[in-house]
Amino acid sequence: LPGRLLRHPNTNQKTKKQEARKRMVGGLKETQPADAVAQEVIDAVKADAENQVGRQFATYQAVSYATQVVAGTNYFVKVNTGDNFVHLRVYKDLAGATSLHSFQDNKTAEDAIAYF
Repeated sequence: LPGRLLRHPNTNQKTKKQEARKRMVGGLKETQPADAVAQEVIDAVKADAENQVGRQFATYQAVSYATQVVAGTNYFVKVNTGDNFVHLRVYKDLAGATSLHSFQDNKTAEDAIAYF
């Protein structure tokens, strides 16, 4: 038909599914540049992070982060440690208490933040 674009039926379906995942309650939100909130969250768990990773950090600067709303908030933060990067998963409960949940070591500046 003139002036009509034909599409494969699964194309729109896949896009709708991807959009639904972005809006999913409890899903990981998009990564954003670090701000004072992200730095405050990682500062609260620095000693725990150094103990679990097994070394003192020369630098400890939040670079970027994503959040996940649960019964509180999970912060997934990329941290520049001077010699490399680590990804920290920090839980902040509804009362404001923070705890280091887990970490990923030996990351690079290019490694994307993902759920872990």
